[in-house]
Amino acid sequence: MSAVEWISPDQVAVWDAFVARHPLGRVYHLSAWREVLETSFAHIRGGFLVLKDDGGQIQAGLPVYQVKSWLLKNRTVSVPFATVMDPLISTQEEFGQLWESIANAARRDKSKRIEIRTYRANPEWVQGQMWAGAIYKHHYLSLDRSTDELFRSFHESCVRRRVKSAIRAGVVVEERADIDSLRVFHAMLAATRRRFALPPMPLAFFEAMHRRLIPDHAALYLAIYEGEPVGGALILKFEDQWVVEYCGHFDNAPGGTDQLVWWRTIECAKNSGAEFFSLGRTSLSNQGLLDYKRRWGTIEEDLTD
Repeated sequence: MSAVEWISPDQVAVWDAFVARHPLGRVYHLSAWREVLETSFAHIRGGFLVLKDDGGQIQAGLPVYQVKSWLLKNRTVSVPFATVMDPLISTQEEFGQLWESIANAARRDKSKRIEIRTYRANPEWVQGQMWAGAIYKHHYLSLDRSTDELFRSFHESCVRRRVKSAIRAGVVVEERADIDSLRVFHAMLAATRRRFALPPMPLAFFEAMHRRLIPDHAALYLAIYEGEPVGGALILKFEDQWVVEYCGHFDNAPGGTDQLVWWRTIECAKNSGAEFFSLGRTSLSNQGLLDYKRRWGTIEEDLTD
C-alpha cells in the first residue's frame, strides 16, 4: 500500500536522486535550492512531501514551502523563485494522494492560500479544490539546430545587429566562478532593477547560489568592456535545460551588451549538450519584455499556477 510522508533529513540524497530520475525534475526541486532559500530568507522554510510505493520507493512528490509575510499574508508555495517547475507526478491520482498533507501543512501554518506551479504536468491533475490561472508566459529555444540557424532565427535589428555592434565595440563574455565576480554581478543587477523602480534582491541570495549551485547547477557570465565588467547573466541548469534567470548591466555598457551575453550563453548551452534554453517567465502585464523575448525566435507557452 502506498504511503505519503515528509522526507527526513537523512533521506535528502534519496530525494535528489528521485528528482534526477524524474522527467519533470528541475533545479528548483533539489535540496540545494531549499538550502539557498532557507539561508537567504528567514521567512521561507521548506520540506519534501513524497508518495512511496509498497517497496518504499518514491513514486511522486513535490517541495512544499511555507512563506510567512505580514504584508502578503502567509502562503504555502511549490516553489518560491522558480521559473518553470512542476509537481513530480505522473497522474491526477498521485496528486490527490498528496493533497491532504499539503492542505494540512497550510492549515498548520495559517496560510491564506496555496500556490502550485505547473509547466509540463497537466494542470488538471492539480486543480481539484484549486483555481487555475495562466498569468505568465514562458519563452524558450529548442537547441536542435546549428548555431548559425539559431542566430538567423533572431530578429535582425533588435537582436542580431545589436550582438554584432557589441562585438565590434570590443565586448567579450567570460564565464566566472569566483565570489568577487558574483558580487560585481549583484551590483549590476541591483543597478538594473533600480532603473525599473524595482527593489534590489539580497546579496545573500546570490552568495547562497554561488556556494550551493556553481558549477554543477549554475553558471555566471560577465560581459567585459575595456577590462571592466559591464553586464552579465546568471544561468541555472539541470539535465537538458538552461534557464537565464537573472541578468543586468551597468549604465556604461555599450549597446548590445545584453544581447551578446544572452547569445554567448545560448552558444554555451548548445555546446554543453543542453536541448532547451529558457528565457524565463514573463507577466502578461509586461508587454515590453514579452515583445523582447519574442524577438529571439522563441517558442511561447502559458504557465499555469
